[in-house]
Amino acid sequence: MHHLATLARVDQHGRAQPRTFKPRRRRLSPTRQAALERLEPLWSLDVDGPPLDATAVFGRQVPVVLEVGCGAGENALAAASARPDIDVIAAEVHTPGIARVLAHIEANGLTNLRVVHGDALEFCARLATESLDEVWVFFPDPWPKPRQRQRRIVHPDRLGPLLRCLRPGGVLRLATDIDDYVEQMVQVCDAIPELDGGIVERWEGRTMTRFEIKGIDAGRTITDLSYRRV
Repeated sequence: MHHLATLARVDQHGRAQPRTFKPRRRRLSPTRQAALERLEPLWSLDVDGPPLDATAVFGRQVPVVLEVGCGAGENALAAASARPDIDVIAAEVHTPGIARVLAHIEANGLTNLRVVHGDALEFCARLATESLDEVWVFFPDPWPKPRQRQRRIVHPDRLGPLLRCLRPGGVLRLATDIDDYVEQMVQVCDAIPELDGGIVERWEGRTMTRFEIKGIDAGRTITDLSYRRV
């Protein structure tokens, strides 16, 4: 069996893995809610559904990037704006972030950006094998308590769906300000034969976000990691 196929979202007993994110319920203003309902059908991809062909979605064949947990969308929006030669899929479970990205898509005419309002790991089931050129996971939920660490997205039971979609030569980019999460990222990724890389200098293509600023203000060290699929 291919090594990546063993990195499933179930444990050794076949039980479903816990969620990697914390549900947060924030109401949108009536105006923002109306905009969300109007724009989602235009620029959003369903989490569930038939196999998805990115070429058909975007109408062209160029490199495709998936950002997992895009937050307020700073990185996805910056990349789509600065790099019209790539297509970007930004996944986020929290509604305010999706609403913000959709508003910017409309305001700036970013036809090379789509959103996924839901779990990126579930969405990956729709993507073809080796169809992504890059996967970004920047400042994921840290789950700091020892008993919570099994919920971290960079975990042996969780990377499978992402790496299945990453083409050979494609890049997995990670960033966190939690020291023991850095250790876990290195340990998990180094144990996967299909990945080659490690800790790197800050990637110039990563936009400064409020999460990074918060970490810096708190005196935490920001660490970038980059792994190429071989």
